[in-house]
Amino acid sequence: MSEKIKVSVCMITYGHEKFIEEAINGVLMQEIDFEIELIVSNDASPDNTHEVVMSIIENHPRGSWIKYIKQESNLGMMPNSVFILKACKGEFIAICEGDDYWIDPLKLKRQVDFLELNDEYVIHSGNAIQLTADSNLCGKPLLNIEKSNCFELKDFLTQNNIITCTVMFRNVKFKFPKDFEKVTFGDWMLYVILIKNSGQKKAYLSTDCLSVYRSHSEGVMNNLSKYNYYNTHIFQIVTIYKYLKIKRLDRNVISILNNFYLEKFRIEVKSRSYINIFKTSFLHFKTTSTSMPFRKYLSALKQEFLTF
Repeated sequence: MSEKIKVSVCMITYGHEKFIEEAINGVLMQEIDFEIELIVSNDASPDNTHEVVMSIIENHPRGSWIKYIKQESNLGMMPNSVFILKACKGEFIAICEGDDYWIDPLKLKRQVDFLELNDEYVIHSGNAIQLTADSNLCGKPLLNIEKSNCFELKDFLTQNNIITCTVMFRNVKFKFPKDFEKVTFGDWMLYVILIKNSGQKKAYLSTDCLSVYRSHSEGVMNNLSKYNYYNTHIFQIVTIYKYLKIKRLDRNVISILNNFYLEKFRIEVKSRSYINIFKTSFLHFKTTSTSMPFRKYLSALKQEFLTF
């Protein structure tokens, strides 16, 4: 192997003592002919995650691949993500959080080969199989795709299109925007940043199943209530547009934001949360101006307050 690190693998972990060994082993089983580093950042886990990681480092034949950081105090998921990304020295970066794992031993090799041969892409990703809370593997892949696809910046303005535990991307130099640590979906925001700062290169989605995505009660998406779902997506989309300095929203984005704001408003009306009702109405108008569906707002108010 060469001395220069080809791939840095980022693995943030918190409270993953039941899962972290499988996650690490999925990296250490990779069949490669280049240098890699596996950076594990333990965000002051309250369980035995530290002991599990140390045992692997001390006993696994490839334990030397691991660069382990045990945070003295809890940073939080997003600050820990920023910390680990800044520590990467590789030409390419792959992500696998401590509760997911890879199932293809040629994952890194194939992704490096693809990105080296296709300069127009900044990101390579694939499909994943879902592992449910009862430890059963769902037979179907997460994404219902029959052929590979590619995405441009515009495709990430209102939604994420790829699965993080399958991703590899070029180590593009950029400055994290000030609101990066405030968004809930840091991976989605990261893809926007990468595409923008790579000269508008694209993201590639392969049909290959590369990883297992674990769905459990501690996961971010599983902990989002309907109200928080609308809130986080509104903030994410607005933050993306601010970062890209796009002042005018197109019709599709306005329609999506109108739906999120309106559903959020309806929940607030039902709960008689008067301060939030005012805030949501004001922020909605500030964001979409005259495109705000005023009649639907009035209808929601009439339905709740004038129904006897």
